[in-house]
Amino acid sequence: MPVLRFKPGRVEEVIGVQLDQALKLMERLKIEVEIDEEGYVVAELEVDRPDMYSLEGIGRQVKGLLGVERGLPRYNIVETDYRIVADDVPTRPYVLGAIVWDVDVDEDFLEELIQFQEKLHVSHGDKRRRVAIGLHDLDKLPGKTIHYKFEHVDMVRFTPLHGDREMSLREVFNETPQGREYSGIALQGDRHPVLYANGEVISVPPVINAELTKVEPGTRHLFIDVTGPELGIVEDILAILATNLAERSRTKRIGLVRVEAPWGNRVVPGLEPHRWRLRLATVERVIGLKLSANEVAQKLEAMRFGVVEVGGDYVDVLVPRFRIDIMHEVDLAEEVALAIGFDALKPEKPKLMLRGGLLPVRAWEREARKLLAGHGYVEVKTYTLVSCREQEAVGGIPAEKLVKIANPVSVEADCVRATMLPNLLRIAASNQHRIPLRIFELGEVVEVTGEGDRGVRYGRKLAILYMADKAGYEDIQAVVYSIVRLTNDEISVIKEYTHPLLIQGRTALAKTKRGLRIIIGEVRPEILERYGIAYPIAVAEIDYTALAGGAAVPRP
Repeated sequence: MPVLRFKPGRVEEVIGVQLDQALKLMERLKIEVEIDEEGYVVAELEVDRPDMYSLEGIGRQVKGLLGVERGLPRYNIVETDYRIVADDVPTRPYVLGAIVWDVDVDEDFLEELIQFQEKLHVSHGDKRRRVAIGLHDLDKLPGKTIHYKFEHVDMVRFTPLHGDREMSLREVFNETPQGREYSGIALQGDRHPVLYANGEVISVPPVINAELTKVEPGTRHLFIDVTGPELGIVEDILAILATNLAERSRTKRIGLVRVEAPWGNRVVPGLEPHRWRLRLATVERVIGLKLSANEVAQKLEAMRFGVVEVGGDYVDVLVPRFRIDIMHEVDLAEEVALAIGFDALKPEKPKLMLRGGLLPVRAWEREARKLLAGHGYVEVKTYTLVSCREQEAVGGIPAEKLVKIANPVSVEADCVRATMLPNLLRIAASNQHRIPLRIFELGEVVEVTGEGDRGVRYGRKLAILYMADKAGYEDIQAVVYSIVRLTNDEISVIKEYTHPLLIQGRTALAKTKRGLRIIIGEVRPEILERYGIAYPIAVAEIDYTALAGGAAVPRP
């Protein structure tokens, strides 16, 4: 979790109360605070609250609790002549920008600004792979048109931040700490993204800024650039940066920047709030209090949300653009609890005392694990994100039933698994020195159904693999039947089955009285050859979702 350090005087300055009270208010926001040996305030935050990675962001929330400011934060959004013109940059296509006036940087704030930037880089930026941030002194910017280009590393020359001489981009990559650490992220061959203003380099994202636009004590206005391979997170981080910096500005003035790029034209930052509906029934279910709509509205305004409509059993809420952690109305119910204060919520003794017990699905899993261990099988854990191609060709899952990732990091991780058998085959291919090999895995799988609010079905499966010199259908069938029998179940239907992974005539589909659906068979020789496996393999996959009432686990 992100850990921040602030000078006590700055905490009192921004929040506007004595340090002891300020720390108590920060704790109400789920921030763990302490004073370290050097006298700094050390704050440990939830990773999902990047809007509070700066003291100004924390102050904005605390002012709501104090009643100093309530409701949706307001900023002075103004049009400007600044624009970003982007070429096709294949390794990092998205670039956005914004301006914040009257920030008035001093030494203390500069230290916090660098901390804010780096915490965003590490947490949500994946060490600059997903997001890289550039902060520039607006008054030092050579022009109002920023060009984003994909340049040859030997054709770019500039003085890097804190450098004392002009260098080629190749020299920067080879000789500076930032170059050695980050140059591989967006480099393709000998070409790399570069930001220019009036023909002069101002940044080489995600590696380093130029000395030309260095932010230092005395800087008054800031220009922000944010780049990355995914537009959504780039927009999120820009909104957080612009609004948090505007909290320090005495005018709260944010300048819009026009972006012209191959992927589209837009004016940024987009700071329009999102509208949500919070039902009073959800508040009561989550925090255990029966509140009126007006009371809920007042609590949400204290947490810096806008209220646009108060109904009989609901409140319509405007969520600020920088609150990227709000993903469900349950999150808004939690905000109501934070406004009340967790310490003010009185515990109630349950009216009926019950002893805890395992859900039927969990009890079955526990018993299956014990039985498989008794048969000499070892449990493995594999990745949830898998190859779509492998799920179709080997797992037998139709393409339309696969949950596909919009921006996969690799073609080997572009789907959420719907079957675990291909994963077990990969493990078998890497462990042919261990014969016989007995492994199993159980866990959640997902398939598209088009039904329900999510349009997907969460299920649970148990996959079993046996590899040996003479592994066959009977070997794996005996294990499956023992699990069925010893978990007080019974086979009700068994018939021949066709599966792309398994040999025709040596494959069966079975169903049990408790609703298990079981596939048993021997792996085709051509599949074994594809994986480089020299031994026969028999597998089984048990779909035991029915034991959970049709869902993997109870979900809210």
